[in-house]
Formats: sequence, C-alpha cells, structure tokens
Amino acid sequence: MRIVFRHLGVSAAFLLVVCLAATPARAADQAREVVGLFVQSCLRYVEDPADLRAWIAATPQLRQIPRAKAEQFLEGKKGDVWSAENDAGLFALIVFGDDSCTAMAQIASADQVSLVFSEYVRRKNLPLDKVGDRKDFVRGIDKREETYRSSSGSILYEVVVMTSKSPRAEVQAVLTTRPNR
Repeated sequence: MRIVFRHLGVSAAFLLVVCLAATPARAADQAREVVGLFVQSCLRYVEDPADLRAWIAATPQLRQIPRAKAEQFLEGKKGDVWSAENDAGLFALIVFGDDSCTAMAQIASADQVSLVFSEYVRRKNLPLDKVGDRKDFVRGIDKREETYRSSSGSILYEVVVMTSKSPRAEVQAVLTTRPNR
C-alpha cells in the first residue's frame, strides 16, 4: 500500500532502497538530514529559484535522477529530481516547474522531523506561523500534515511538513515549500 501525497504533487512512489534498518538513533539522524536538506535548499532559496538551481549545481552530493525515473516523483508535472545519499540514508530533492520544492526521506522519525523543523523555525525566528496540524489514516497508514505560512518577506509562501510513523509507508517525511506568486 502507498501513501499518496497528491495534493503536494508528489507520489510516495519513492523507490530508493535503504540498506540498513532504521534504529531510533539512525531515524533521528535521518530526520535531521531531511530537515537539513530542506532548510539549506527549499527554504533558504524560496524567494530565489535561480539561486536554488545554482546551489544544486554546486552541490556534488546531489545526483540528478534520469527523466524516466523522475516521472515517478513528478506525476506528470514539470520539474527535476535529485537524489542525495550519506551515512544517514537516501533522500530526494524535487524542484517543480512552479518553483515548489520538496525534500523527502524514505525513513525518518515522524516525531523527530516535526521537532527538528519546529525548533529550527523557533531558533531562527523565521516568520512562519503554524496554521494547521491534521492527522489522518490513509488505507491504514497514519499521516500527519503540518502547515506553516510566512507572514513577511518579499514573497509569501507555505511550508507543508508531512510525516508518517508507519513502517509500511513508502515515504516517512516530505517537506515542501510552495511560493505564492
């Protein structure tokens, strides 16, 4: 069974395979890594997509996924997909044609992803207000969706943090920026 994040334009057909089992410490590392990838790419460059693409081009750890495989992430939308791998696991970065940007982790502690992201927002005093927090079950798999909206800046945008605690979920963390242009 798949969790499908269609309203984000991202299918959970995240077919990267993690070779090591997720221990609690490893899951926390994965949460920090996916939030870190999201913060240094999608969130940092939410107001400047050209700088985001320049950052991606200058980051050798990111490897572009071939178009045929990228379609599984893009679901017919325009965009590009990169994979990233380190000791914590495998991650994906997706930049859509509308400048929405997503970071994904196949395995990550849902609670840690939420905690790490909310602590980052608080520590950096970012102009993001939490406007939603929904919990749901899709085909027996839990899903939590936290929504934040910017309250200042040159453009307004939304951040959506979607997580699942289920080991059956193909993706346990999806963080997305959606510029309101």
